[in-house]
Amino acid sequence: MNFYLPTLNRMGYMSPALDEIQESFVKYCAANPSGLFLDIGCGFGVATLPVIEKGAQIIACDLESKHLEILKDRVPIGKHSLLTLMEGHFPDTLTFPENHFDGINLSMVLHFYRPDEIRKVFQEIFFFLKPGGRLFLTTSSPYQRVLLPFVPIYETQRLTNEWPGYISDIAQYVPHRAHLLPKENIVFCIHELCRLASKFNFHVIEATFFSREGIPEDLSLDGREYSGVICEKPSKPTSAFLEKAKAVIPTNAAKMR
Repeated sequence: MNFYLPTLNRMGYMSPALDEIQESFVKYCAANPSGLFLDIGCGFGVATLPVIEKGAQIIACDLESKHLEILKDRVPIGKHSLLTLMEGHFPDTLTFPENHFDGINLSMVLHFYRPDEIRKVFQEIFFFLKPGGRLFLTTSSPYQRVLLPFVPIYETQRLTNEWPGYISDIAQYVPHRAHLLPKENIVFCIHELCRLASKFNFHVIEATFFSREGIPEDLSLDGREYSGVICEKPSKPTSAFLEKAKAVIPTNAAKMR
């Protein structure tokens, strides 16, 4: 059975169930109840609401105001003071102080950014996280049934291309879903996510492929349909370590296996 819900702004679908990376985010928030957390692209609040229920403070942001209205209406009585809602585009119109958050959730959003935007996304998240703070990140992977024709292209491009998962027109592979998706997509395997996280100075704690409850049959393949990483901003980055963030991602970095 397909439990996926289309978003209201043509930015894909949402699963009403937490995946394992989101579950880790909620547990991390619960273990740090005095912290402040951020949910980027929160949608209907799948990850935000459990954090609130655990008694932690969270800022939930989304491009779509109707998503935020729905989320606000779902907050339990007496818990509204734990939630701050922000409408806008991250990172273009939403900004926060340095070392502000203990943890950030970026679930099923990164694959909708253009390559030139992804650098800023990682830099801003690194800037906003406190030293020792964690990023919980999930994306679509190339290993979905509808993308089977793209898999050999992806595997070949990993040897030479900085963005091997870039798809210029998603309608080539999912014409029946294209009206609910941005035209451009970038899918990532866990190796690419680890490469990016490390490039932008994060320490990768965990990287995993996973599937989702209620995944549609046309997406379901072999349990690797999605990629996720949990990574940490080092507590004491050196000046050389920070300088590294200014470098351009080298093309041959995609050779990582």
